[in-house]
Amino acid sequence: MLMQVQNNPALKDALEQLLKMSKIRAIDMAFADFVYSEESALDNSDRECLTMLAAYVSAQTGEQHSCINVESLGQPFSGVYHFPEAKILQSYIEKALTFANVAATVSNLDENTAKPLVLQNGKLYLQRYWQYESQLAAIIREKAAKILDLDLASAQILLSDLFEEQQSSLDWQKIAVCIAASQTLSFITGGPGTGKTTTVTKLLALLQGLAAKKGKVLNIQLVAPTGKAAARLTESISAAKQKLPTDLQTNLPEQCQTIHRLLGAKPQSPYFKANASHPLHLDVLVLDEASMVDLPLMAKLFAALPKDAQIILLGDQDQLASVETGSVLSDICAASHFQDKHLQNEHSNGESLDSTLMAYSETMQQHLAKLLCVPNLEVVTTATTDQSVIQDNVVRLIKSHRFGENSGIGQLAKQVKAGQVARCLSLLNNDQFSDINWYQPTQTSPQTVASEILKTLITQLLPIYKQYTQAIQQGDLRQAFQYLHQQQVLCAQKSGYWGVTQLNVLIESELHKQGLIDNSKDFYVGRPVMLSKNDHQLKLFNGDVGIVMPDPNNVALTKVWFVTPEGELRGLLPSRLPSLETLYAMTIHKSQGSEFESVYLCLPPITANNQGRGLNRELIYTGLTRAKKKFGLFGESKALSLSLGQQCVRGSGLSERLLR
Repeated sequence: MLMQVQNNPALKDALEQLLKMSKIRAIDMAFADFVYSEESALDNSDRECLTMLAAYVSAQTGEQHSCINVESLGQPFSGVYHFPEAKILQSYIEKALTFANVAATVSNLDENTAKPLVLQNGKLYLQRYWQYESQLAAIIREKAAKILDLDLASAQILLSDLFEEQQSSLDWQKIAVCIAASQTLSFITGGPGTGKTTTVTKLLALLQGLAAKKGKVLNIQLVAPTGKAAARLTESISAAKQKLPTDLQTNLPEQCQTIHRLLGAKPQSPYFKANASHPLHLDVLVLDEASMVDLPLMAKLFAALPKDAQIILLGDQDQLASVETGSVLSDICAASHFQDKHLQNEHSNGESLDSTLMAYSETMQQHLAKLLCVPNLEVVTTATTDQSVIQDNVVRLIKSHRFGENSGIGQLAKQVKAGQVARCLSLLNNDQFSDINWYQPTQTSPQTVASEILKTLITQLLPIYKQYTQAIQQGDLRQAFQYLHQQQVLCAQKSGYWGVTQLNVLIESELHKQGLIDNSKDFYVGRPVMLSKNDHQLKLFNGDVGIVMPDPNNVALTKVWFVTPEGELRGLLPSRLPSLETLYAMTIHKSQGSEFESVYLCLPPITANNQGRGLNRELIYTGLTRAKKKFGLFGESKALSLSLGQQCVRGSGLSERLLR
């Protein structure tokens, strides 16, 4: 309820109108009211302006932006309120009590600058996000500057055991291992199938091998943002480990845990047991699916690292950004300039980039030439306008070992990343690739379209669901989990036509008609579920997948069964579980960190009401690349074209903080 603004009827009406228009939320109104009450010494027009500015900044954090750019603010409240130009806004901020205008070099606030809103480098933040961003950048800068003193002779021997010699071109996985082994901070990025897990497994073998030469064993920890992503990394690392020479498999970790579990989550608290004052006990940390980690969590993770610990981040910068505030991995990769250089076709003397390491500094190029035993490797001098402090810390793996030239999924993923609408439509309409299919509705109304899509979708899903229900009937839970993970329906949104809620109900109803399930009870046998909240006491986390089945020791007792990180089956009574959802369909956001043999992606119809809100190319790319062997797209060309034409760009100052 507005307490102070109600004394200004015009401002009160404007805020309420913005609320009705969904431009701001109730919490944004409350924050605006607070700013209005604190700025009573200002002239009325100045006070109103800062109140509306506060409402907008708060609203933008709800859209996962870390900050707003005051200089390019524009008129986000057009028709309701008109903001003055940036210079005038800046003059208002300088007089305000609730805004701090700090110099570019400031990374900590004192009692005079600890204000609810912080302006720095033309960007306006809520204080907590300014703190997260500035603190994370400071730790990244500190770690990026640390070069490790490697035993080159020993490293060269280990590298020759881990990698086959390549004659024609550089092995970028080997380069990634060399770069990460030489520094306390590294980022290994790349799309699915580019070998990130294989690379990091070889890296860990190298690090343990070098430590063994000194009579030491490194404490290496593996983490991921979700339980699903952790389980997949556990499986992938275990498989990759078996391919290493036997003597290099020693002391390599296999079990991965969630970030929350590693840091020691506190119930009902945003803080963790591990922090800057109580750092983690480890030598090396590997973080998988880094694109999923939001700004606050990444800042807390980095703050809890021991001073000399190595950290290696793995991820795909082209995937969707985190569900919560920030786009950390994307910002870091943008700051490195690596992509700009690596994707050029030729450098100045016309030689292929594959024969050079021009993305890196001359010092790093010379170091890699020694490690790789390529004394004649050309060292290229490159000039950039903005020198990055993490120029030598980022490697992007390009070559896909999963999707070859004959893979429709791989070809489509390239065009989606590039936003090439015409080429994407051509690939989907072409019968050249058997692993991608496009099911376009022929009906027009949302109701008939949904019915048509459902009929086609069920035809695709039924064979696996018949095997799934057969495994359930036989009491073979492990087999049921395998079938469940073979295919997945993904939706761009949770509600509305073709949203998760609707499709879960419709698919469930169709399976009931087919006699495969009896959904007369909420927790019916065979119901697949996904947790939507964490329960740290039960060691269950948002995104964990379960199946409803009777307890084999007491068939009258229905439980929800999960596979633990150790691979064991664990059954819990439904009443003990936090919030959960049926899992015939899930959002693309929820699918991050997972892979399926077959993926069926449903795009909502574009209507006057939704106008494709939330659709973008990162969404399509993420859903598409969850598929390993088969991808089906259900939707209209209008929805696909609109998605590919929009990118998810979040307000952030992190990239700028990583420039010299």
